[in-house]
Amino acid sequence: MKKRIITVIMALALVLGTFYTGNPNTAYAANEETQEQMTDVLLKIKTKLELPDEYSEFNYNYNNYGERGTWYFNWSTEDSSKTISLNCDDEAHILSMSCYSNESMQTMPEVTADELLDTANKLLARVFPEAVGHVVLKNTYCMYYRSAYRFNFRRVENGIEMPDNYVMLSVGYKDGELIGLESNWNYTSKVPAAKKLISVEEAKKNIDKQLDMNLRYYVTWDADGNDKVFLAYTPSMSYIATDAKSGKIYTQKDYWGNDVKNAYDEDVAEESAVADNSVRGYEAKLSDAEIKKITDLENLISSDDAVKIIRNNKYLLIDEKADTVTASLRENNGKYTWYITLRDNRPADYENNDYYRAYANATIDAEDGKILNFYSSIKSLYYYSQQEIDEIKFNYSQKDCRKVFENFVKEIESDKFSKVKLESSSASMSERLENTDTTIDLAYAFTYTRYNEGIPFASNGISGSVDRITGKVYNYRVNWTDAEIPSSKGIIGEDKAFEAYMNYEGFDLVYEIVTTHTDTGSIYGYGTEQVIRLVYRTAISPNYVDAFTGKQLTYNGEEYEKARTDYQYNDIAGTKYEKAIKILAGLNVGLPGESFEPDKKITKDELAQLLSKMPYLGYRDYSETLSGDKGLNRQQAAKVILDTLGLGFMAKLDIYKLSYKDASDVGKAYKGYVAIAGALDLFGNKKAKKFGPKTALTRGEAAQLILNAVKVIMENQE
Repeated sequence: MKKRIITVIMALALVLGTFYTGNPNTAYAANEETQEQMTDVLLKIKTKLELPDEYSEFNYNYNNYGERGTWYFNWSTEDSSKTISLNCDDEAHILSMSCYSNESMQTMPEVTADELLDTANKLLARVFPEAVGHVVLKNTYCMYYRSAYRFNFRRVENGIEMPDNYVMLSVGYKDGELIGLESNWNYTSKVPAAKKLISVEEAKKNIDKQLDMNLRYYVTWDADGNDKVFLAYTPSMSYIATDAKSGKIYTQKDYWGNDVKNAYDEDVAEESAVADNSVRGYEAKLSDAEIKKITDLENLISSDDAVKIIRNNKYLLIDEKADTVTASLRENNGKYTWYITLRDNRPADYENNDYYRAYANATIDAEDGKILNFYSSIKSLYYYSQQEIDEIKFNYSQKDCRKVFENFVKEIESDKFSKVKLESSSASMSERLENTDTTIDLAYAFTYTRYNEGIPFASNGISGSVDRITGKVYNYRVNWTDAEIPSSKGIIGEDKAFEAYMNYEGFDLVYEIVTTHTDTGSIYGYGTEQVIRLVYRTAISPNYVDAFTGKQLTYNGEEYEKARTDYQYNDIAGTKYEKAIKILAGLNVGLPGESFEPDKKITKDELAQLLSKMPYLGYRDYSETLSGDKGLNRQQAAKVILDTLGLGFMAKLDIYKLSYKDASDVGKAYKGYVAIAGALDLFGNKKAKKFGPKTALTRGEAAQLILNAVKVIMENQE
């Protein structure tokens, strides 16, 4: 009755047109995929994002990870030419968001990332207010393939970085619109106060007591592919940190069991002050498409019910220790399906030879609860002791297994089973006993092909396998034309979730996120909890130390030089080519050193360095045309660039006439190159009366020339 009353209230609200005026801190229980929650989450999201009316189509999925729910929303235009996809949690915190369009997105920027920073900060305040006052901008990156700059913000508390937490905004540099967001943020854990810390020297001494440096010879290869040996020290532990207050040593970041105190010093935890980041949002009203999807939830079974369906089925092989559950609700063309995973997540006990961990996967029709597919692991003889093997009883013959499987299928798919015929029956898992010639069939597999009017289908039918020991079905699959398999597009895998957050400078004071796994005592088994601890820790990579010089080495024994990820110069502010140099820097294209020296003559080697890194121009060998420390003049530069663009054959045609006042200074071999360069405005001064063919090319001119060359490519793409 309660559910029906809620539905009536919801229906009235939807008919009248729902505006979001509720409490932004409203919380819902885990695993709660209800109409009320979906409505509230959608309205909260729509106060953060501006969704034009043209995005009239709407779809969603709901993923349940035991103690955490994730909503996936997708809006698109009627012709699907534009889409907006968004993932958020049950509290409407945005986890990721991206906008796509069929229109060409690839252009070179006309503005720098610095010029867009104010826009990025305003967008951050609107879509991710929790971060305001709690992040620093680490770096920017030009996503030319999406006509956007990516702003990478990292969380900072008490002036100390928290590398595990970040927000990345992608802002279009043509219109300043938000086109993408990725985040990882801990909203609940206490942040230790940064007071009464031990010194860096004390921290190093603590670690020195626990960490050994092992001296080893390492074998690698030289440039010719021959073996090369080098001598180096490497640390004995891949991870080690010391508590910044107590000096306690940590050698792991992942903990199992109910005792969280191993993870951090509990007595130093304090609530971190959170600034008031309230920002006026957009007026949020549900669209017709959103209302339709919300009302669909009324007829779906819950994730708990989906789990119970497979657990309570007497035919299925499910290890009782597989008690960690992941449930994901997906929708495809109006069809809703639960994807269920059961896992035994206990730590392996290698000392007692207890390391087999069972798992099972299932898909359940979310409307009628029918089992669509199922697969569970089956314990190999490898995991049994000899005594256990001797005691195993293979109670089921091939005939018995077939009977079990057919009874199972008839119970859930009687209509489909009446339209199939047995195609094959064979052992699906066989193993040879150790030190014998005896092979044992552990299970049998059965394949049934669908027939219609006496004609078999090539890919339609039913298949599965039965374990001989338990007589349980551990594999079941139906391929049928009236039940389209949902696409996995848009999922982001679990392994998809963080970017690299350790810097390579060495020993750092940081807040780090530590994960603990505790027994919840529920159907979902082990749950996860995160704590934040303040530590000194090393994040050095590569971790080879030259045994002779103490210098950092790469994996092949060469002296390590940190790759430059951003180019900042102290001498370009206010110069003619400042913007061009900064735009190249945003693409990770530049010259070494703290000074760019834009008026200095560029050498052939330096021009080759810039060209080799530039999108659409790089990844080629410039050694034949550009090598050495000699400079080159403007007409020579025109030839290099046009040859790079593949227009050299046109420049060689004797059809060009130059209108420059210094045309007579242009070499005969360069006439066509200069003419085309002028027509394409490669040097950025199309109305110039003189070309200056023999004038040395400067570094600043080279930056603008390269940028203009790529623009020519992009503007002429199909």
